[in-house]
Amino acid sequence: MPVLGVSTMLIALPIMAGLVSLIFILLLTPLAQHLRLMDHPDHRKTHGDAVPMIGGIAIYLVILSAIIVLDPQDKLFWFMVSLSFLVAVGALDDAFGLGVRIRFVSQVLATAVVIAGNSLWIRSLGIDISAIEPVFAWVGIPLTIFAVIGLTNGFNMVDGIDGLASGHMLIGLGSVGITLFATHGSVYQFEWLIMLMSSVFGFWLVNLSLTPLRRVFLGDAGSLLLGFVMAWTLIYYTQNPIALMHPVAALWCVTIPVFDTLIVIARRIKTKRSPFSPDRNHFHHLLVDMGMNPRMALGLILALAATVNAVGIWITYASSPLISLMVYGLLLAIFGFGMLHPSIERWLALKLRLID
Repeated sequence: MPVLGVSTMLIALPIMAGLVSLIFILLLTPLAQHLRLMDHPDHRKTHGDAVPMIGGIAIYLVILSAIIVLDPQDKLFWFMVSLSFLVAVGALDDAFGLGVRIRFVSQVLATAVVIAGNSLWIRSLGIDISAIEPVFAWVGIPLTIFAVIGLTNGFNMVDGIDGLASGHMLIGLGSVGITLFATHGSVYQFEWLIMLMSSVFGFWLVNLSLTPLRRVFLGDAGSLLLGFVMAWTLIYYTQNPIALMHPVAALWCVTIPVFDTLIVIARRIKTKRSPFSPDRNHFHHLLVDMGMNPRMALGLILALAATVNAVGIWITYASSPLISLMVYGLLLAIFGFGMLHPSIERWLALKLRLID
C-alpha cells in the first residue's frame, strides 16, 4: 500500500474508526450479560458493580471492518485468522475460564500461523555483531514465538486499572509512528496505524468513563488482542522486507509493560508461585495500594512510559544500538531493584500496614 500523505483521510479515518468503535461498544454492551462476558468484583478487583467485558471484541470488529473497507495486503489474511482465533479463545476464557494451558497453546498456534503464513519472524536483532547476525531460522522462529507470547501476556498482565493496557497500546503505536516519521519523513501504512490507535482510543474513552456510554472492560479477549497486535506491529516494521525501524528501538516502544511483566514473574518465582498466578504486585497495584488515586497512577505510569520510550528511541538512533541496550538493561535493573529488593518490600509492607 502506498505511503499516505496529508489528505482528508488524515482527518476522516481516525474519526470514523473511533466512532465505529463506540458504536460497536454501544451495540455489544446489552449482550454482555447473555454472553457471560461480565466482570464481577472480588478481593482483587475494586469496581463496585459487574462491568461488561466487550471492549476487546469491539476493537476486533473495527479492525475486521477496516480490512473489508481498505482492502489490505494478502498477508493480513493469516494475521486476521490468528487474531480471530485468539480473540475467540479469549472471549471463551472470559465467559467460562479455560485455564492457563489452553490459553498458552492457543497463543503458540496463533503465532505459528502468522509465521508460517507470512514467512515473517525475527531475522535481525539490529546489532552489528557477526556471531549473532543474521539470526538463523532455527533461532529466530522460537525467539519470535517467545517474544509474541511474552508481549501478548504482558498486556494481559498490566490490564489492572482502567485505561492502562489500552494506554500502553496507544503510546506504543504512537512511538512507532513518530519514530517512522522522524527517521523517514513519512509513515508507511499510516492508515493502519491511525485506524488501530483510533479504535483503541474510542475504547479508552469509554473505559475511563469519559463518554455517556456505560463503562466496559477489555476482557482477556481484548488485552490479548492488544499484546498480539502490538507484537506483530513491531516485528513487521523492524524485519525484512519492510525493516523501516531499528529492532532495538522497537524494544523501547513497550518498555514499561515489559519491565512490569518481567519483574512480577520474577517475584512470583521468588515466592515459589506460578508465573501466571494472579496477585496485586504489579507496578500500578503498588502505586494504588500506597494511597495514590487510580487515575493519578494511570497518568503517572503513562507519562513515565512515554518519556522512557522517547529517550530510549532517541539513544538508539543518536548513539548506537549497543549503548541503547546497555541503558535498557540498566533501567530494568533499577526498576527490578525498586520492585524486588527486601528493604523496598519491607518499606512497602510498612506503608501498607501489612506488618508492624
